[in-house]
Amino acid sequence: LKGIDLLYIGGILVELLVLILNKVECLGEILAHMMEAGISGATVVDSQGMLTVLGKDDVEAPPIFGSLRQFLNPERESSKMVLVVLNQQQVACVRAIVGQVVGSLGQPNTGILFTMPLSYVEGVNVE
Repeated sequence: LKGIDLLYIGGILVELLVLILNKVECLGEILAHMMEAGISGATVVDSQGMLTVLGKDDVEAPPIFGSLRQFLNPERESSKMVLVVLNQQQVACVRAIVGQVVGSLGQPNTGILFTMPLSYVEGVNVE
């Protein structure tokens, strides 16, 4: 990123990994494998997707949404968002763990995984 000083520790870029997991039944196994790999410090937050929120009766959805309502999964009220600060090597490890446990995130209703480079972090050890 031009004009932004990114954070490197030992020459390795520090990133925020975000996993939004729709297959919440896989969360425990993912976190256990992360711990086995020496990765800790993740924060897990309850989350909901936009279509789930719009599907609620107390939210007025746009007119086009009426036909989409039938495709929502009413049993899946929420998803889990995992946030963890990692170095690039740990990112590769977590990506492999998620792929092993969840399968392809390219499949519908599985999740989203992305990273963002960080310019500052305090309170975590990412070496």
